[in-house]
Amino acid sequence: MGWLIVLFDLPTDTKEERREAARFRHALLDSGFLMLQYSVYAKNAISTEKKDSAIHNLKIISPTTGNIQCFFITDAQWKASITISAAETKKRRQINKDDNLGEQLQFW
Repeated sequence: MGWLIVLFDLPTDTKEERREAARFRHALLDSGFLMLQYSVYAKNAISTEKKDSAIHNLKIISPTTGNIQCFFITDAQWKASITISAAETKKRRQINKDDNLGEQLQFW
């Protein structure tokens, strides 16, 4: 059991290329992929057959331009992943700003 990670870099210079990129993203979602980032999607694959089937489907729905890479990671590797979000960082900064309260109290 594991996860199929799909990363892609598609050209978006022309209106047609933007339409193709949007169509591909929608097709990924319709195929059961989760959007992790704008160009990074993941899908649970409970067997190698499911993984192979998903890759076969990706070949069918892929645009004719750009690059698409696929990685397969185990469920244990997925669970060990670490997410660092801007919201968490901002929250930590806010806490650190208020942290100088102790210094002010020591002054008095």
